[in-house]
Amino acid sequence: MPSTPRKRGPSPGAAQTQTSTDPALAAQAAEAASTPRPRDAQGLKRAARAGTIELTAIEEQFLRDEAGFAESEKRSLAQRDEAAAKIAARHPLPAPGSRIERADEHGQPRQEEVGPAGLSLVAFPNQREGDLAPTPEERAKLG
Repeated sequence: MPSTPRKRGPSPGAAQTQTSTDPALAAQAAEAASTPRPRDAQGLKRAARAGTIELTAIEEQFLRDEAGFAESEKRSLAQRDEAAAKIAARHPLPAPGSRIERADEHGQPRQEEVGPAGLSLVAFPNQREGDLAPTPEERAKLG
């Protein structure tokens, strides 16, 4: 059976010579090579959100796996961030110290003060800003 010759594109070396002649691309490539890519999920998210790296398909899948998303989830980090921003814009947290109305356990409307970080002071009456911060003695034990 005769074989047909395969068409070949430019060799990787040829592509390298073409890009190295452009000083801007060469500077970008040198900067990318000198800056190591983050290897953990938080570092990848931070760098991608800052615009210093563009996530690869493998890194996107790593972030989805790390967050525990289902196999069917295919949105990128940027798409998920955009969806989260839309939700937050539609439902902003009330300011601490303001009052909100909610239904109590009997279904009656009730006014209550909002605590730190949008927490209800009725549901968490003793929760105040900094309550969960370790004491100086606890910090000393942690090293």
